[in-house]
Order: sequence, then structure tokens, then C-alpha cells
Amino acid sequence: MCRFVAYIGPPVLAEDLLYKPKHSLIRAQTIHAEEMSITVNGDGFGVGWYVPELDNEPCVFRSIKPAWSDLNLRNLARKIYSPLIFAHVRAASPGFMVEEVNSHPFWCGRLMFMHNGVVGGFRAIRRKLLRQLNDTAYDAIMGSTDSEHLFGLLLNSIRDPFGEVSCEELVEALWTMLYELSRLLIEANVREHSYLNLCVTNGTSLVATRYTTNPNTQPATLYYMYGRRYYCSGDWCGMEPTYGHPSAVVIASEPFTGSHSDWIKVERNTMMVVDETLRIQFYPIELPFERFVTEEVETL
Repeated sequence: MCRFVAYIGPPVLAEDLLYKPKHSLIRAQTIHAEEMSITVNGDGFGVGWYVPELDNEPCVFRSIKPAWSDLNLRNLARKIYSPLIFAHVRAASPGFMVEEVNSHPFWCGRLMFMHNGVVGGFRAIRRKLLRQLNDTAYDAIMGSTDSEHLFGLLLNSIRDPFGEVSCEELVEALWTMLYELSRLLIEANVREHSYLNLCVTNGTSLVATRYTTNPNTQPATLYYMYGRRYYCSGDWCGMEPTYGHPSAVVIASEPFTGSHSDWIKVERNTMMVVDETLRIQFYPIELPFERFVTEEVETL
């Protein structure tokens, strides 16, 4: 399983998100993730960010090197100053190659996407999934991971990923992707479970999920914190509290600041939406595939 961080709010230095915190994604979670059985995430990394003053599309830097040893990332993080940042460290699923095109985040037009988890039975549905994609979604898939194919399935429901994409359209596309995935798995008679902690952005809003089809276990962890301003002062990083509408939101696979109490765990099988005004909403996820797998097990 992988680890990721997403930030939206007033511009911040990537270094303050990825290196300075006590349990930071790069310094700590690449070699000692605390809330996963796989503690080392050394199969590549990626950082994506937006510079609205230049254009509406993200810039993405990815590598197959372990994030902790990449000096280019360390130097870039000191200069990346952005209102929206994605970062991901990868622990490749068995059978998936460690290649640059398989590192997250993935992007197309104005959209970025990353995934922590696995699509159970992916090889049984891959060909049929690809056949139903439009040209834009098909051409966006450069690698071999289940994660990027999920992104392709999401793009299939976006009218124009290079044009205006509202938060509402992004949410609807993610719902459609989840139900299409459920349908494909049922039709292929897949019985393996899926773990889908996803995060996608259009550059002005975020949508994330914490989800598994397995009723007997919890999904991979996902947390968020919000406030007036994210800051680092010396070796202490945190969120300045707000008693009204938040100005900054961070979503992360596990808490990375020194104060664990700043963080709230996203509930099991939930979609979290942070819209353009940074209003936060939650929606329960229940897919037909969950009932299909349960019924199959009960009949055995």
C-alpha cells in the first residue's frame, strides 16, 4: 500500500508539507509508515502542483527512485510554492512494474489523481475496461497500474478534462467510475476485494475516498485537518485553528504533524468533498459489488 498527501489553501512550500513535519511523508512515511503493515514505500514517488498565475494545468515530477534519497525532489520542494499540492510515495502491488509511468499522481488536462490500495481482480476486467473508454481517456493511460486505469475510467465521464471542470462534475464522474468498476467486477465474477483510497482534483477542489469492499476489515487509513492556515515554525508544523469557515485543508494517509489531535479520521466507506469554497462534505459509499461478494461467500 502507498501513502499520500493532498493540500488546498493559501500557497505553501512543498518542503513544509513533505519534509519538515515530525512524521513527514518523505522523511518518515517512506521508510516507517506507522499505520500500514507495509512500512517501506520505496518504489517511486511523485509530486504535482498548480501555479494559477501561469495556467490551469498541473506540473508533475515523478521518479522510480526512493523519495528519501532523491536530491532533485529535496531541492524542488524548497521552491515549489503552491495553493494545491499532491504528493505520493509508492509501494508497488505484486505484479506491477516499478516504472516512472506507474508512479503517482497521474494527470490529464486540468485533473490529477492518486490512489492508495488495489483493485482486486484487475486483470480480469482490464481489457473490457479499456474497450469502453473514449479516445481521451484511453490515450491518458501510459502505464500498467490498476490505479491509472481507474483514472482512465474517471476521465471517461469528464466532458473535457482540458476545459472547465466543476467540482460537481468531478464528484459525478467519481461516482460513475465507482459504479462502472463495480459492474465490471460483477460481470467478471471477481471475488477478490478492492481497497480504494482515492484523491482527485481539478485544481480548485478536492474529492477523496476511503473505501474497501471487504466487510471484515477496515480500509486503509485516511485523515484530514483544516483551519485558517497551515504553518511550520522551526521544527513544529501544524494547522492554525479557525472557528468559522476553513481556509486550508490537508488530506493524508496518516497524520504527519506532531499533534495527532489536529487530525480527524475519515469514516469507513466515505467520499469526502472539498469544494471551491473549501466547504467540506461527506457521503457514504455502498456499491453493488459489496453485496455480490458477500452473497457469493454466504453460498459457499
